[in-house]
Amino acid sequence: MAKLIKTRTAQKVMFAEFVANFNDTMVDINGVLKTFGSVFGDAGTFEVINLPEGATVVGGELIVETQGAGPTAYTMSVGTAGALTSLLAATSLLAAGRTALTGLGLTVAGGKNVQIAIASTVANATAGKFRVRVQYTIDGRAEEVNPN
Repeated sequence: MAKLIKTRTAQKVMFAEFVANFNDTMVDINGVLKTFGSVFGDAGTFEVINLPEGATVVGGELIVETQGAGPTAYTMSVGTAGALTSLLAATSLLAAGRTALTGLGLTVAGGKNVQIAIASTVANATAGKFRVRVQYTIDGRAEEVNPN
């Protein structure tokens, strides 16, 4: 059994964001070029933010800057490989606003990156802009020492 003492180290919270429009394109996790909703059949899953091994998500949000238009349902989920809703369950992109990430305290094992899944029904999107922000710390990292 180890004798523990109070910590004297601290680190800054890291911050990353990804911004996309409905008609931007990106290669999905299967290697296929898709849009973020402007082509109805393009629903896909995309890696959008690289996270280092041992990162712990401590905050974040989905901001819909321009509401989606066209589909009857247009949603985004935020998570990691194998857990696509671990940070945010399917959330509508049809109304402008901010939704806080919910899966805080999730430590990312194996260097898994943040992924988003876009889904829509019935029609192509004709508008929409969103921003995903993630705040995280890295396990074992120390940038400052606070004296006793």
